[in-house]
Amino acid sequence: MLKIVIVAAIVILLAPMVGSSFAEDYKTISGVGKDAGDGMTTYDVQYSSVKNIVSSSVNTKDKSIDFVLVGKTDTNSTLILKLPTGLISGPFIGVFEDGQIITNYTTTDESGDTVISIPINPLTEKISIVGTTIVPEFGPMAAIVLAIAIVAIVTVTRFRPIHL
Repeated sequence: MLKIVIVAAIVILLAPMVGSSFAEDYKTISGVGKDAGDGMTTYDVQYSSVKNIVSSSVNTKDKSIDFVLVGKTDTNSTLILKLPTGLISGPFIGVFEDGQIITNYTTTDESGDTVISIPINPLTEKISIVGTTIVPEFGPMAAIVLAIAIVAIVTVTRFRPIHL
């Protein structure tokens, strides 16, 4: 009986530490991708870091996403990003920390997201990720306009042949 009480007391005392020490606390940055494509397609990116992400920007020409970090820390840490595959997908061509390419990052695929772990130092202010595809430059409205234009061209040429 005494053993059960001791085990129960240990479990009760250690339970709060397990929840806070090992669980990842994810924050969310909303509206990522609003500066690319049609501006209507945006994504929420979850991240875990001792630093906060204050802004993000998408460059469709370079197929990259930039994240600006702020916050004070005295030690090296890890930035974990959950990137939706609709926003950016790999394989990643490069990951840059303050303009310098790094190679010691890891990626894993989770249901619809690519989780990327990037080691950062206390002075890191900007992370850039270059992928193979990025938010579509043209949204669904452009596809509808293209389809209507093709149907119109086919219809006009069918009923009124072009004479050269």
